[in-house]
Amino acid sequence: MSETNAPPNRFKNWFFLAFSWLVLCPSLLRASSKAEETAFLDIPVGGRPVAMGGAYSALANDAYAATLNPGGLGFLGSAQFAGEHLSYLESSQFDYVGAGVPLHGSDACGPSSTCPGASIGGAVQYFGGGKISGTDANGDPTGDFSTHFTVYNVSFGRAFTDRLSFGLTGKWINARLADVSASAYGADVGTMYQLNKNMTLAAVLTNVGSKLTFLNEGNPLPTAIHTGFAYQVENGWSFSTEGVYHQTGAVSGHLGFEYHPIPMASLRISYRTDETGKKGSLGGVAAGFGIQLRGIDFSYAWKPMSDLGVTQYISFGYSFGERSTTQGSR
Repeated sequence: MSETNAPPNRFKNWFFLAFSWLVLCPSLLRASSKAEETAFLDIPVGGRPVAMGGAYSALANDAYAATLNPGGLGFLGSAQFAGEHLSYLESSQFDYVGAGVPLHGSDACGPSSTCPGASIGGAVQYFGGGKISGTDANGDPTGDFSTHFTVYNVSFGRAFTDRLSFGLTGKWINARLADVSASAYGADVGTMYQLNKNMTLAAVLTNVGSKLTFLNEGNPLPTAIHTGFAYQVENGWSFSTEGVYHQTGAVSGHLGFEYHPIPMASLRISYRTDETGKKGSLGGVAAGFGIQLRGIDFSYAWKPMSDLGVTQYISFGYSFGERSTTQGSR
């Protein structure tokens, strides 16, 4: 990225106004009720994002953008795909498929085919709770029942300059508990701003929408504001940080480090404050590695879950054509 091709001042002003608004207006997230039935929306996705402790909003210019920051789609350098299957806690399972496809180069950058532009993205998240033993009011068994939750995301992102991008995700959520079903609609709004070729800022407002209502009880979506920063060091090191303000008023911080001993391999370790003290002596810690070869990406993450054991994430991705040349390229 050329350091001399600075965006117009009006774009800088718009970005910092939006960024400050997201940071300084947490009252928008106040909610009087809890969101137990929609907590599945907070299950981490992808080996690399998990190993980076969820500090990914400033890195999501890839197949995870539709879920983690639609603003990153404006800097998508090639069509990308990612998927994972996770044997989660006890008999539950979690599956994820995400993709991003560039549409054309940005008018702000001229005819260059590698210039950031506009992209569309999509993702499907599925959580199956497995078989659950049911009981009546007297505690007598009534047989097993199953649960599942599915989220369908459709996203669009566009770079307005070679540094600034905005994106929007619309989502439909469908859930079923035994013979009762429910659905809800939601949206994410995200932005990404590249200070220079090594530093990126991001802000995302996630899960704004209707309640997921079973019978007469509605559960709000876990709305949150994410603000992120990523820095790539020339010697192979990079790190990213993220602050999250939840609708309940809780605030958490995430920090992830990544090291490339060789170009095709990555080592990762992270820490997040919202899991400290909840999951044993290693609560809040995650680690993993990645291998990238000929457009194929394999990522592994190890994440302790206290007395429930260890969750191991394995994800695969594929990039069609040139890799992204922006911050956080795989």
